[in-house]
Amino acid sequence: MSGAQADYKLSAVLSGHKSDVRAVLLPDPSFAVTASRDGSTRVWKRISTSPPKYDDTESSHGAQFKTCLAFAPPSKEFEEGLVLSSGQDALIEARQPSLTTDQNADAFMVGHSNQVCSIDVRASAGYFVSGSWDSTAKVWGIGRWEVAADLEGHTATVWSVLAFDRETIVTGCADRAIRVFDVRGKLRHSWDGQDIVRALAKLPEGHYTGANIAAATNDGIIRLWTLQGELVASLLGHESFIYSLTVLPSGELVSSGEDRSVRVWQGASCIQVITLPAISIWSVSAAPNGDIIVGSSDKIARIFTRDPDRGADAQTLASFEESVQASSIPQQTLGQINMTDLPGPDFLTHKVGTKEGQHQIIKEDDGSACLYQWSIQQQQWVKIGTVVDSAASSGKKVHNGKEYDYVFDIDIEDGKPALKLPFNVTQNPYDAATKFLQDNELPLSYLEQTANFIITSTQGATLGQQAPVAADPWGTENRYRPGNAPTSSYQPPPAASKQTLPQKEYLSVVIGKPAAAMAQVNKKNTEYSGSGMALSPADIQALTEIAQQLEKYNFSGRPSMPTSPALSSSVSVLTKVATLWQPPANRLAGFDLLRFIAAAAKDFPDTSTDGGNPVVGIVKSGIFDERFLRDNNKLAMIAMRFFSNLLYGSSTGRQLVTENLVAIIEALKPVAPFASSDVSVAIALTTLYLNISVLITTKAGDTERYAGHALDLLGDLSSLLTSFPAVNHSSASSNPASQSTEPAYRSLVALGTILVFFKADSELKSAAKEIFDVPGTLAKLKQGKYLDEPRFRTVAGEIERALK
Repeated sequence: MSGAQADYKLSAVLSGHKSDVRAVLLPDPSFAVTASRDGSTRVWKRISTSPPKYDDTESSHGAQFKTCLAFAPPSKEFEEGLVLSSGQDALIEARQPSLTTDQNADAFMVGHSNQVCSIDVRASAGYFVSGSWDSTAKVWGIGRWEVAADLEGHTATVWSVLAFDRETIVTGCADRAIRVFDVRGKLRHSWDGQDIVRALAKLPEGHYTGANIAAATNDGIIRLWTLQGELVASLLGHESFIYSLTVLPSGELVSSGEDRSVRVWQGASCIQVITLPAISIWSVSAAPNGDIIVGSSDKIARIFTRDPDRGADAQTLASFEESVQASSIPQQTLGQINMTDLPGPDFLTHKVGTKEGQHQIIKEDDGSACLYQWSIQQQQWVKIGTVVDSAASSGKKVHNGKEYDYVFDIDIEDGKPALKLPFNVTQNPYDAATKFLQDNELPLSYLEQTANFIITSTQGATLGQQAPVAADPWGTENRYRPGNAPTSSYQPPPAASKQTLPQKEYLSVVIGKPAAAMAQVNKKNTEYSGSGMALSPADIQALTEIAQQLEKYNFSGRPSMPTSPALSSSVSVLTKVATLWQPPANRLAGFDLLRFIAAAAKDFPDTSTDGGNPVVGIVKSGIFDERFLRDNNKLAMIAMRFFSNLLYGSSTGRQLVTENLVAIIEALKPVAPFASSDVSVAIALTTLYLNISVLITTKAGDTERYAGHALDLLGDLSSLLTSFPAVNHSSASSNPASQSTEPAYRSLVALGTILVFFKADSELKSAAKEIFDVPGTLAKLKQGKYLDEPRFRTVAGEIERALK
């Protein structure tokens, strides 16, 4: 352990993002990288050293927000190194720092089915690892850009991943477990982290405590562990959730969290608290020279240094201190305070603090109350905000005699009144979600969903921000619809006044980036130069034109992209790519562009006369054959997304599927065995089944024709539903075999849609009960704990009524 160090002081302010800065890197003193909820990744190049100044360039931009970054150091293949970024779109992007948004990324990786929240690199071993809301962690090969191994056994969000060394990976999960794997995916050790694990950091070899890793948990504690699960020390000081950890070259630990603070730890002691003018301090990262960079909810990243030569200029320092002091601290966040008995300003000169970061409220001469914090290094009290009574502000809502910024209506059970979830922007979303679940005796397995719903609905409101006035911030548009929000929404059952079945709306799958897919098509096409598989310059020009339109297209509205020669040409070209390019993995980007077109086109082009029928070509290409699926199921997954988007997008797309419905349903049968173990495949398959069930139940006047398809689907869906593993709803369980319940829910809605629509068909109803044993399927879902979720109970009840 090193001796006492100087305090960190502000070095530079990086301001340019339009929303929270969720991830930060300082790979080298000469440049920084930031990623934001505004969807952008920015690279900041240092343009002067004394004082430090940085100029930013937008490196990449997506429609959904970014949440994590990592950096692979320079190598022979990538001379500048690589910035790895990901977030809500579940795509992982690899891009050299000098590249801008108009240039192709080095790679895009598809594999996660939900938001990626953590990435860590072990460049010397040629791999990196990612963790996601889809309850998976994956190992990827640098340069190969494919999944090398799945780290199995997680039962909730994998908040943090740590590429510990060449052979060892550690993960931290919302199921409370810390797991140690080898790089091939074999689990070596796992233990209870004592709360939801949000952040991990590798401690230096020979750390004086004997610990190997630091883990931060939702109880606000940093625990030091050995790789065998032995608890060595607990670091206490944070007053709320800890979001990020990093280790300095000196071996000291730095943490950041929801209590406005960055804390520097030497051994088990906090030696400095840096307070920022924001609620959430999302990320902290260390540079090789010991500087740190911090990203927060006030849309700003800041660099701090211990070196006086790298300090900010006087004006920047004064502005930062003023912004901290001007922060409004709501009185209710500080507990019960007797405002009449507060000490006056004399306290600040006559009393010393007992520890770094100690708080004291002072009643100023003008009658205001201010919050001060003790600094050991400065040996003085530092003002960090003004205490305000936020209940006096406008736009408040009253619940149980108290005023709140928001009071959400939560529909938990059909036929019962909505529950009330009160929330103030000064609260931590997880605190509010935990209290709501406990007060209403609901499973804590809903914690992540409920907290993420609060975060999304309040849109990251920050400290001192006036709460927006809205009669119903949730409203009918944010009630649960199956598959409507795959990344961050609370999923209660429908409103009591509405029936779930039959499902009448098609679902689309538009997550991803058209520009990224086009970049991959260009890259692979270059490799085919001179061969029969190469696309012509005219083909590439047409594809580029359509990809640019898709990149700007608003997929939240109804399909409206007009028909054009470039669109028809693109579908023909992409059909060739999706069915003929070899090796098969090279077809992925072509499939991706096809599914985007299917979701956007007002009329999907008929290319049967010149470029072939894409549905027929795909079904006949062999990608759904069992042998092919064993080696590469990604093509089948994206093909199913394409078929789903055809049904969603246009009448011409639906006609294309209808004409080939028998072949499609038959082609899907070998996919089902893979759905029970691969969530991405399961989501794609069950979304398509759900859309097909909508198709065959909305063909007015043609019921008899589609009854045969309905019967076939009943068998497939019943079999699929019984194949899903049981769910473990206990957040304390560290090693149950469970997975996302969304595929099972979509399957159940598809099954119910058919049964409710055809309930007058005695033959179909008899087959459902006697041949396919739907009542037994519902019983197995109940046994597997699926019916613990209200949405499952609602649909199961409607199915039981339809079978009577």
